[in-house]
Amino acid sequence: MTTGAEGIEGLVLCRVGADRLAVRAHEVTAFEVPGPHARYAGAGFTPGAVAPADARLLRHHDTGLVVDSVEVHSERLQLLEVPVVLRAAWGGALSGFVEAGGLLWPVLCLERLAPEVAT
Repeated sequence: MTTGAEGIEGLVLCRVGADRLAVRAHEVTAFEVPGPHARYAGAGFTPGAVAPADARLLRHHDTGLVVDSVEVHSERLQLLEVPVVLRAAWGGALSGFVEAGGLLWPVLCLERLAPEVAT
């Protein structure tokens, strides 16, 4: 039985503490050093969570997300669907899951994250 799942190439695999997430590489318009008020993915996006000193900001135009580390994964992977109960997770930015290195990685769509608010 085929699921019609989408194949994707070019992911940025990100570590955030013991957690992980992935972003499509074509969505990342820049890698930057994060500012003090940048949105950090750590502790489940909990406001006030502090990023480590060597964290990186993944930028997509006016949206950004800080992660602890990044690794580019170029192999073609199958994008698994988001279960119905998780479709609203992260403000609807969860776009699926991939298996890489024997681990399941949630794929986050930077385009769907709310734009950063200047503080």
